[in-house]
Amino acid sequence: MKLLLRFPSHLHERPYTAEIILETGAKINIDKARVDATHAEVVIDVPDDKARRVVELFKERGVVVRILKKLIVWDEMRCVHCGACMSVCPRGAFKFGPDWRVSLDEKKCVGCGVCVNACPLRVLSVVEGAGT
Repeated sequence: MKLLLRFPSHLHERPYTAEIILETGAKINIDKARVDATHAEVVIDVPDDKARRVVELFKERGVVVRILKKLIVWDEMRCVHCGACMSVCPRGAFKFGPDWRVSLDEKKCVGCGVCVNACPLRVLSVVEGAGT
């Protein structure tokens, strides 16, 4: 499960993510992070069986948590299935199917936005709050 974490500035100095990993045993993968002196926004991938507890613990510590169902919005009706997105995706989230239509594996997507910039028809966009 993908989660967007927003840490208020006063929470920057504590290793909350490390504490939650140790407490839950969850293997948390950090897909993307933007951290500066005033805020921190992190997209993480958490195993589904540990996600509920991880969400609870972050919220208890004052972190704003949003469950991300998807990181990329794709207007498939306008897509011409050229494969430009597939050629630049660093995670291999886009693939050609047997019918030569592009498909997206949401679990592989980290919301980096590289595909958005590569799409000649601009049929891809990063979900608000998960962007770069």
